Amino acid sequence: MSILLTGGTGKTSLRIARLLSSANIPYVLASRSGTAPSAFPDAQACRFDWNDSSTWANPFAVSADIKAVWLVAPGLLEPMKAVGSFVALARGKGCGRFVLLSASGFECGGPMLGEVHAYLKEVGDKEKIEWCVLRPTWFMGKGKMPWVSADDIAAVAYRALVDKESHNCDHVVLGKELLSYGDLAAILSDVLGKPIVHDDRTEKEIADRFRSFGVPEGYATVLAGLETNIKQGEEEYLNDTVEKVTGRPPKSFREFAEEKKGVWL
Repeated sequence: MSILLTGGTGKTSLRIARLLSSANIPYVLASRSGTAPSAFPDAQACRFDWNDSSTWANPFAVSADIKAVWLVAPGLLEPMKAVGSFVALARGKGCGRFVLLSASGFECGGPMLGEVHAYLKEVGDKEKIEWCVLRPTWFMGKGKMPWVSADDIAAVAYRALVDKESHNCDHVVLGKELLSYGDLAAILSDVLGKPIVHDDRTEKEIADRFRSFGVPEGYATVLAGLETNIKQGEEEYLNDTVEKVTGRPPKSFREFAEEKKGVWL
């Protein structure tokens, strides 16, 4: 058995790859570059582009025994067409488990990733696939949020991909505590020993910043629009998902900052 990791050079996929490597489970990193980072010498890699369906079969040419897929969907307003077509192709290749990276702001049956979530659940309820959807908290906003580490997201994803019994549910993946951007700035100031200040941005400024990173126009607008929900307190809650699934509590932001402070110093 091997695991396919789409978004193969992204934060969560590379963290999952480390966990798979430690467990001696083969995996394939699928990305637009088609190469694996040098830190992953045991990785198989292939070119994969959500916008080019001719690349979707590439992972199965690299490994004929892919049984589970980590789905990092394309940043599109309507990702369902591409993801649905790829899932059908993967099922035809013998793959039966799909784990989607979504976000806490996208409910099952809602727009964008919510539509993909509903599709996986529907097909799973018919016992045609095994499935799971991870919905980590959203990293935006003036309100307080349960900021979550990419390590914790990867740890939950790993279990959803490799556990003998399929999870067949959605996991809202949250951090350890509710923190605002101001709280984060205060923690960073303390850990780094220098003043860090958060500069509030308007919804338009956030959208413009997304666009400057190459996020498509409509998608950038939707992402920035989630700011309003967070300001209204929609992310102000906690749960025990990380501990229930992985057996350990999530990291605190201070723990993360202490681990990574060398990056900022």
